[in-house]
Amino acid sequence: MVALIKGSFLPEASVILTTRPSTEAPKHFFQKCCVVLGFEEDQVKEYTSKFYKDSKVAEKVYDYISNNDNLFVLSFIPLYCYIICTAMAEFFSSGTHDVGDSKSLELNPPRTVSEVYFCYLFTAVKHHALRGSAERSTPRSEVLSLAKQQLTNLGKLAYENLLQKKIMFTTADLENYGVTPADVQSTFLCHILQPLKEETVEMFSFFHLTVQEHLAALYCSINLFSEEDIIQALDFWCFGVHPPSSIAAPLQNTDLNMDKLESLQMFTRFFMGLLRARLAGQLDGLVLSPMEHGDGIPTRLGVWFQDQFKGRKLENQTALNLLHCLTEFHMKEATSIAAPEIKTLNLFKMKLSVVDCAAMHYVLQFSPHKLQDLRYNCLDRQAAILESAILRSNECQVKKLFMCGNNLGPEGVLELWNALEHNTTVEELYLDITGITERGTENIVNCLSKNTSLKTLTHCHLVIVGNDIGDKGRRRLKELGQSRPGLRIIANFVDDLGLLQAYLDWVEEIRVDRDQMDSVKNADALQSVLKGLKLAGEQVEKGENAEKAKELHTKIVELLKTSTDMTGQR
Repeated sequence: MVALIKGSFLPEASVILTTRPSTEAPKHFFQKCCVVLGFEEDQVKEYTSKFYKDSKVAEKVYDYISNNDNLFVLSFIPLYCYIICTAMAEFFSSGTHDVGDSKSLELNPPRTVSEVYFCYLFTAVKHHALRGSAERSTPRSEVLSLAKQQLTNLGKLAYENLLQKKIMFTTADLENYGVTPADVQSTFLCHILQPLKEETVEMFSFFHLTVQEHLAALYCSINLFSEEDIIQALDFWCFGVHPPSSIAAPLQNTDLNMDKLESLQMFTRFFMGLLRARLAGQLDGLVLSPMEHGDGIPTRLGVWFQDQFKGRKLENQTALNLLHCLTEFHMKEATSIAAPEIKTLNLFKMKLSVVDCAAMHYVLQFSPHKLQDLRYNCLDRQAAILESAILRSNECQVKKLFMCGNNLGPEGVLELWNALEHNTTVEELYLDITGITERGTENIVNCLSKNTSLKTLTHCHLVIVGNDIGDKGRRRLKELGQSRPGLRIIANFVDDLGLLQAYLDWVEEIRVDRDQMDSVKNADALQSVLKGLKLAGEQVEKGENAEKAKELHTKIVELLKTSTDMTGQR
């Protein structure tokens, strides 16, 4: 595989590598890196209309999804959209039962990824795995009880092999876990043929990795019986801390390399969601006895999460995963304890999806008076709308907001200006290279002039460089500066020596770590900086700032040329 990617084996072959966004793939061997962004709103509606044969059912399901914020956010990811539509089929049929079922769904709608998957799993088990042995009105606990052994076997297969990053199984593998291929392949396993040497070997795989992760999490959630088991398991899955001796089955097999921890992040999120389901009695039928001291588990977990944010120096991806875990657990008792310890959240240079931003929004609403430094990038307009809700909150305490490099566009920035109109906490706002354009400045004067916090501050910063805001935009900034003399507006790179040095440091960082050129669309960002430097250079020709701007221009040109040369060689 390495030889194929490097081009030393089959050098004229075209190689396409697909991974999760967080995977550290060897990007410097490839000419182009792309990110699948998922659906837009119209495409969600189109997908829903094509999923169901009955147009009335399709309309009901889409209306339900679009009116439920949590589901609507998830539906932008195609796989989740498929799973949501499959799960909703249980409640919105063309028969006479859909009214009562939809009302029941309105009372308890799935709010998280794990709840959507469990709803899908229950639907699949009820209609396929049980093969008609359960009626539509059969209680959930009875359905799960009938499928208990099958789900337990599948879950153990999923979990123990997930620890080893194994996703394909032979018939013998399945039989070792008590799984009969004929009973499950139409629901959970897709039957595929894989050539091995000169023989054709029958292989099996879960139809998507997340299904394996969800079943693995289900297995763990019904086989951990105490607070201590849960804490030891989280220490192991999140940080590689091997548990002491335990009788819990999931903690018996702890053969896991530290470099595999990141591959367990989605699994840990599912576990937290299913743990909540167990505490709420939703897994009755799969478990025979309640969990020890179940009432105290949310508080104990809140303290555990609090300790991680307070006592550990968390990697960006790990911090984001903990936010997702809290969101999936979705219990105020835990989140209200952990969130106040999140004083700094640095998600810079990460690709954040709308679902990531929804997790941030859920957790940060429980963080009054603490969060002081928030930085991230690779957001889009929809994400900017979600983040604006944080700024509108009466409990928001964000003082520095770093959004440089985000693809917010004019619509997203307009939302931010509106949110900042009544915000009383933000002192510094960095919006370099965010695609603001002239339209994105339409309401800037009106909104920021009313921002009472900014009016009383003498060292406020509004950094807006690297955006083509046009003549009207520049006039609006000038007008804002006149109405707000205490607000320092940095609209050109040469306006601030510190900013120029920061960009020089950034260019050097990219030169050393070439993967960054692809990972956060830095090539496009560097072109935007060059354009801004050219515009600023026409206004300032001498002085220390001008010299530093010329140095930055030269280094960017050299970096882009080197990158182009390397691409040509590949």
